[in-house]
Amino acid sequence: MMDKILENMFFRLFARKLSGSATAEDLEQLDEILEQHPELQFFYHELIKPAQPNAKSLEKAEQSFTSDVMKMQLSGVWDHHELPPEKSRRGLVRKIYRIVVPAAAALIIAMLFLNVNTRKTRTTVSNETATTRGSKSTVKLPDGTTVMLNANSRLRYDETFKKNNREVTLEGEAYFDVAHDASSPFIIHTNNADIKVLGTTFNVRSMKNGYFETALIKGKVSVSLNDLQKRNFVLEPGEKLMVGEEGRENATPEKEHIKPVKIDHITKVDSLIAETSWTQDQLVFVDKPFAEIAEVLENAFSVKFIFKSEKARLYRYNGVYSDTDLNEILKILDCSKHFKYRREKHIVWIE
Repeated sequence: MMDKILENMFFRLFARKLSGSATAEDLEQLDEILEQHPELQFFYHELIKPAQPNAKSLEKAEQSFTSDVMKMQLSGVWDHHELPPEKSRRGLVRKIYRIVVPAAAALIIAMLFLNVNTRKTRTTVSNETATTRGSKSTVKLPDGTTVMLNANSRLRYDETFKKNNREVTLEGEAYFDVAHDASSPFIIHTNNADIKVLGTTFNVRSMKNGYFETALIKGKVSVSLNDLQKRNFVLEPGEKLMVGEEGRENATPEKEHIKPVKIDHITKVDSLIAETSWTQDQLVFVDKPFAEIAEVLENAFSVKFIFKSEKARLYRYNGVYSDTDLNEILKILDCSKHFKYRREKHIVWIE
């Protein structure tokens, strides 16, 4: 099932395409959504195809057009010598019909989207920052907290932030440097857990596949899992909490399934902390399967990996890589453990 955020994005991009204001990036995003959600394709193709009026509606349109022209002639607005012949009039009416119907559809979609989005904004969220694949963003919250969003992530907080509470909602991955305020704890809501802090520095990953991880750099955090047992954990500096299995589809909190939980030490390679290396434009992999590395690279470079070799999928790698050049990373991985690959625009085939 498609979530509301993606659904709103689809309608926004679709409206832009119909109105002719879509950029090349908008069209590319729209194609990706349609590819991932076939259920939208019928709706899309029905509205996108040119309007074909039936004979009855076309006849009414022509009668209305002729009537309006005659009124303008009588009022002196349109000279009768300028009236096009009947054959030309029919062609003009058909052109107007084909232009107006898609434009009206675009207007309706845009109005529906804006209406829904406005209602949500007024009742729930007033501030939202999102990143696409291949991008990052740094946000300064009203209380002085700094949040760095990794690719394909989203941060939301409402208008009562700092006044009555300090609560945010995270989807994806973010690095938090929380401003200390003993009278107002900072709370992060995710699909898998809620994290409560007073002032600290830590990293949070809450993935769509159900995997959750938080790594504490300094300070202290309390983590409350949103599972059936409502388990609670307190982390000390240098510790990380992992829920579920990275790189696999994990059950959602609503389902009756207790995901495995593990507390371990954060991973350091040279002077880098693996869990937060992305904030320094570095990628650190320690005995990580190629399949999991591929997920990280998909977000960092806005690509899709397709494995045709199960053997290559299970290869494990170590190393530190700059996240600025995907081709360079693939070459280095290939040198370590050989595999064949080819890249076609946004698709990387591993054979």
